[in-house]
Amino acid sequence: MLSAVLSVTATLLVVVVLAFVYFTLSLNAESRDQARVVSVPMVASSRDAFMRAVGGAAGQPSLEGNTVELYQNGDEIFPPMLEAIAGAKSTVHFSTYIFWNGTIPNTFAAALSSAARRGVITRVVLDSEGSSPMKKELAGRMRDAGVYVGWFHRARWYDWARYNRRTHRRLLIVDGNVGFTGGVGIADEWSGYAQSPKHWRDTHVRLTGPIVSALQSAFLDNWNTCANELLLHERDFPVQLRTGNITLAAIVSTPSNGTSAAQRVMAACVAGAGRSLNVTNPYFIPTRGFRHALTDAVKRGVEVKVMMPGPHHDQPIVRRASRHTWKRLVDGGVELFEYQPTMIHAKTLVVDDIGVLVGSINFDPRSFALNAEAGVVAADDALAARMNEMFAADLTKSVRVTREAIAARGWPNRMIDALCYWLRAQL
Repeated sequence: MLSAVLSVTATLLVVVVLAFVYFTLSLNAESRDQARVVSVPMVASSRDAFMRAVGGAAGQPSLEGNTVELYQNGDEIFPPMLEAIAGAKSTVHFSTYIFWNGTIPNTFAAALSSAARRGVITRVVLDSEGSSPMKKELAGRMRDAGVYVGWFHRARWYDWARYNRRTHRRLLIVDGNVGFTGGVGIADEWSGYAQSPKHWRDTHVRLTGPIVSALQSAFLDNWNTCANELLLHERDFPVQLRTGNITLAAIVSTPSNGTSAAQRVMAACVAGAGRSLNVTNPYFIPTRGFRHALTDAVKRGVEVKVMMPGPHHDQPIVRRASRHTWKRLVDGGVELFEYQPTMIHAKTLVVDDIGVLVGSINFDPRSFALNAEAGVVAADDALAARMNEMFAADLTKSVRVTREAIAARGWPNRMIDALCYWLRAQL
């Protein structure tokens, strides 16, 4: 009898402790919904004013004189990244959430190792949660070649709150003057051209010009956390010459107190739309404030479309949590679509055929309040047109979410969706 009582007591204690840990870790994410946007210049009315507003939201000034090359899927994304590493002369700085095992990871490990062996200072930041599937020998091979490898926020039993804050950034900066960012991970799932469920759909950009210094600052933030080193050598921050005519604002989001740069910029982009808003995001779990912002945009005449993964979702629990928000959005006029061929992992936004956002930012509480994120915003007609072409092509492979489909899910599924939504801050 005594052993049974002790067993029940122990079980209850474990449940209480886990519940306490969950609510402690989730508290910040749930209490930092973005403030109501009082006023923001419409991008169609004044792109310069809009970019200054976005820079203010990001805490980073908008910078003129940049070039942007847009890539989709691994067949386009990986070759220029590997080419940049192969051509590096002084430094390679690489930070990623996902670095797994397989052909693509081995290729990148070999490229990074080769750069280090020929005397290029090569630093790599790996998120200790996102890259946990990586075999130790792969990181060991890079270290043996002279690559400095840092693990972001390793698990410590006495500091779970710190471990819960991930670096979700995707950054590659070569010689301080060429940068890459977007959504791609270093895994075989990103290889190919989204031709099957085993090959994911994603978007990435290559950047040159003054904006690269902002990406370098984001890497410095990650590296300082891992190695307690500040990278302030002149080779890390070279003089940046104008290379093009695109104005960019960097999003370097490291949540601490209050709202993050990621959610402030996202809120500014939604509020700055006057005609259209095309959102692609794999982990779409909008907070209450963002649900209101999206439906308010519809009320002022904006055509709002959101594209998410469909049957091929790497996190089914996220898809269920997202479904909990769908009825309010669809009733409010937001058009929701599920991409069918494979997992769509792109994190992009196009505003009024002019404004563009590309980066690592998910549309969920974790990205807005817990993760370190990175991205860029541009106001450029040609870039927006190219991204809208990509969005339109993806729409032809998607199914629209209807009121009838939502109603047909039935109450058992709705209860499961609601439970998953309750866990949203930790997904």
